[in-house]
Formats: sequence, structure tokens, C-alpha cells
Amino acid sequence: MPATLLPGIEPVRAPERTEQRPVVERSTRILIVEDEPLTAEVFARALSRDGHLVEVATDGLQALRRLHDRKPSLVVLDMSLPNISGAEVVRRLRSEGHHNLPIVVVSGSARRDAELTAAELWPGTWLEKPIKPRELVAIVRDFTRQAD
Repeated sequence: MPATLLPGIEPVRAPERTEQRPVVERSTRILIVEDEPLTAEVFARALSRDGHLVEVATDGLQALRRLHDRKPSLVVLDMSLPNISGAEVVRRLRSEGHHNLPIVVVSGSARRDAELTAAELWPGTWLEKPIKPRELVAIVRDFTRQAD
């Protein structure tokens, strides 16, 4: 049975729902270095929605070129990459003077299997796949907040 309205009272409509979330202006540049297209897309979308400017490199050499063109605020880095390993990317970055650039390694292998020391990774952290996009966003927020 439909509800009866009193004379002169208009029905109230519920606001339209949208699937879009508001974009937060963070203006941090994030470089994702990931050779798996779906993983790169999921990470890029989550970080973009959080307000970051995101670029993707699909291998170690491309990552180094992008780093020289535009210095990011943070790098999200896979260890298993074509051409140059993620560990070699870290070593080259550090040797070129990028000592304060946070690097968030997201890898399918355990840290103990890596050829990378904690001192080389610092400032940064190691995350084992699988990782939920919202967890990555939270960690990136922590690092980029520290840089402010």
C-alpha cells in the first residue's frame, strides 16, 4: 500500500548514489615499477583515487629513465623485472644519490630471499604479494606524510 502524503508536502527523494569517490589532492608523484599489467593497473588505480600522480614503468631500465626525467615522491617496486632486477634498480638509485627516496617493494618472494639489505632499502619497506590495494595506499600515505 503506497504511503499517503499530506496536501502541500512533496515527496523526498533519496540522493543519487555515485560510484565515484572524491579525489584527495595530495600531489605526490608515485612511480610504480611492475611488469604484470593487471597488478600495475590495480595499484595505479588505487593510488590515483587517493589523489596521487601515478606513472608506471614495466621494467628496470624504463624505471631508471623515468626516475631521471621526473623524480617521484615514492617508488613502488617489484623485484622480479625484465632487463634489470628490482634490487639493481635500488642499488643504482642509491648510488646516484637518491638516498631519501622511499621505496616500497611489493614482491612475490620473501625478503630473506632477496639480494637487498635493509640499509639499501631504507627509507622503505618490503611487502609480500598478495597485498590488497587499500593496504598499499595506507603504506604510501604513511611514507608521503613523513616526507611533508
